[in-house]
Amino acid sequence: MNILREIDMNVVSKILSSSHINFMLGAGVNGRAVPQMKDLAKTRELVKKILDRDVVNFENDLNEITSQIKKNQVMKIFINELKEGIDKIDINSEDIKDIENLLQSVNNLVIQTENRNITMKQVNIYTTNYDSIVEDCLDRTGLLYNVISSSNYSNHDKFFEMIGYDYRKKKHVPTYLVSKIHGDLSDPILPNVNKYDDTLQSKRFEILFNMRAQLSRPNSVLFIIGYSGGDKHINSLIRDCLSFGLTVYWFKYDNDDTITEDLEQRVIIVNQSNNNEKRNTTINCKEVIEGLWRDQLEE
Repeated sequence: MNILREIDMNVVSKILSSSHINFMLGAGVNGRAVPQMKDLAKTRELVKKILDRDVVNFENDLNEITSQIKKNQVMKIFINELKEGIDKIDINSEDIKDIENLLQSVNNLVIQTENRNITMKQVNIYTTNYDSIVEDCLDRTGLLYNVISSSNYSNHDKFFEMIGYDYRKKKHVPTYLVSKIHGDLSDPILPNVNKYDDTLQSKRFEILFNMRAQLSRPNSVLFIIGYSGGDKHINSLIRDCLSFGLTVYWFKYDNDDTITEDLEQRVIIVNQSNNNEKRNTTINCKEVIEGLWRDQLEE
């Protein structure tokens, strides 16, 4: 299987050679390394008991729970179950290595593409995940990064546009900004807005506001991995940025999956080469990125 056959690599190469690179990562980017919603039995059982039906979409179903007390109970169990799963993560699992390999390929691409201006040395990684897997992978690969989340926003917001500089080589170096849209395990943000979490929501929307500014810049490209399109605020933001010229590559895990119709018609869908033998979309994206910087080396 060769995912590179799915898209015009010459077009992608021209776009990325002088672009602001951004990633949008959902729960699927972790593959089997972190429990998915279907694996959180206690959480699903409580939601089912409250709504008197099976869980269809956790975020949407959470919004249907009118009692704040019951909603808090669900979130408490959800976070505890998620923490238990994260504590058991095998950092050496293949799914985690896939993320590390993707990040290293991105780094190689940015380094090899010499015609970037300074701002293009920053790679933005937006994630809806509460875990710290991306940060851990950046640590393990020795890449320079910063993290913005609801738990540290007041102290780290000044790093929104931080770009590192190597004084020995006298050149700017690739720098990564991880923006955690839904917060983290110590300070989780619900996707809905209500009077009980205005402070957290304001931090979330500050992060989304910066995301909008970054994606609206000329020559911006966004790779979407493991995100099903379930957050209406993120979808609206992407929709707006497309109007400013944003190029979006949306990697599907299942070719039969559907996303919001108006978005699907405006983004570049990258399907599985063989839908009967699905691969982690992180691998598929890595192949695209890796193919680009290897081609540049050959040139």
